Amino acid sequence: MLIASAQGIREAERAVFEAGVATSSELMDAVVERMAEVFADWRPARVVAYVGRGNNGGDALGLAARMGCPVVLRYPGDEFKVSVETQRQLDMCSGAEVRAAAPQPMAGTLILDGLLGSGARGGLSAEYAACVHEMNALRESAPRCRTLAIDMPTGLGTSVAVRADATAAIGCVKPEMLVDGAEDFVGRLYCIPLPEVDIPHECADSVLELLHPLCRLPRRPYSLYKNRAGRVAVVAGSAGYLGAAQMCAESALRAGAGLVALYCHADVYPLLAARVAPEIMVRAVHSYAEIAEPHAQCMLIGPGLGKVEGAEADALHALVNAFPGTVVLDADGLNLAAAQGWEFNNRCILTPHPGEMHRLDPLPAAPRREVVRRFLERHDCTLLLKGARTIVADRAHACYNGTGGPFMANGGQGDTLSGCIAALVAQGLPPLHAAALGAYACGLAAERIHQRTAAPAVTATQVAEELPAALGELSM
Repeated sequence: MLIASAQGIREAERAVFEAGVATSSELMDAVVERMAEVFADWRPARVVAYVGRGNNGGDALGLAARMGCPVVLRYPGDEFKVSVETQRQLDMCSGAEVRAAAPQPMAGTLILDGLLGSGARGGLSAEYAACVHEMNALRESAPRCRTLAIDMPTGLGTSVAVRADATAAIGCVKPEMLVDGAEDFVGRLYCIPLPEVDIPHECADSVLELLHPLCRLPRRPYSLYKNRAGRVAVVAGSAGYLGAAQMCAESALRAGAGLVALYCHADVYPLLAARVAPEIMVRAVHSYAEIAEPHAQCMLIGPGLGKVEGAEADALHALVNAFPGTVVLDADGLNLAAAQGWEFNNRCILTPHPGEMHRLDPLPAAPRREVVRRFLERHDCTLLLKGARTIVADRAHACYNGTGGPFMANGGQGDTLSGCIAALVAQGLPPLHAAALGAYACGLAAERIHQRTAAPAVTATQVAEELPAALGELSM
């Protein structure tokens, strides 16, 4: 999805109305129907819709009417005033209870923030701020309550803002939704298309979503066989860190690699060979200098390697420089590269978390997007900077991933991600495509599990097991 300013989309909508392509009411109906489709699996016990005086409230009411549950309507101030289009949606929301006082807590409540959209300017008035405080308190009042912001959380970027679990970005994502720290208020980003409106391309960056070109997995030819499905060589694992090697290798297998070879030192070979999936070829070496993989398309180096020094460090550097395919560096592979000051080219994919990124780029702290930009000015590679809003970029493009959530905050997720990316590279995807699709698919896999279980934590092993279904959802 495009990233564009509120002013840009307002002007584009005005052009649609002036040209007679659609009326404001018709555009609202289209948005509501698309939101209803995106959130069809959400089955709240009750909806509490906070409705402002603009059309943002109409979008919220239209969605509330299609949720198939009781609806409570709240509004700012003492007098209920709405736009003509919002009143029309209210008329279709039969049985909605208009409340002058805060509703009582109820488990499973869905709170819709339809107070102010992206067109709002400046700070909040007292009456709107009171609604924001009430919304945030209601969200914390009972189990399984969550907030969905329509277009943009009310008050975002000010001292009083809605803390949403998810945001339905209509037509485009506004830049302020992507600044560092905004993710705790925006939550999971859902992109609601608005094809009727010619939204201006104000920014080269984009947000990954289901129809994004980088989120598509190409169709496999019927005649495909293992040697044509891609070979991944993995250099991973050491004493005490065998799980990392297992997770990345098995993730590569589940993400579609035709062959996976796992290289490890001879001292851990018996343990590692006994625990990984039988389809993985485990190879013992006494030195990394022994590794030769002329037929692999991708080499993954780093998960669970531990500290590598001296001749073994030099051997891995030589292996990276000599390997003709794409190299994915993760975890201890990144730490080694940072310690030795490696240079990276367009055959390298780096997947650091913030700590590893600081070791790679020990310059003064800066916004995450700026850190990515300045690193790529010096290194012509693909960089995936992990975080609640992962950034995937090369010198020409950058995109933000919106899938996943706090249920992924546990060890091993990076191992699963790096294995998935390596498998996608081996299957022929360019580095940026593989990294973006891997991030999106792993987040989607975790979401699928969380939706079924509502568990506070989804493990990396569970994500790897769900990867085939998530990638299947993204297949052409």
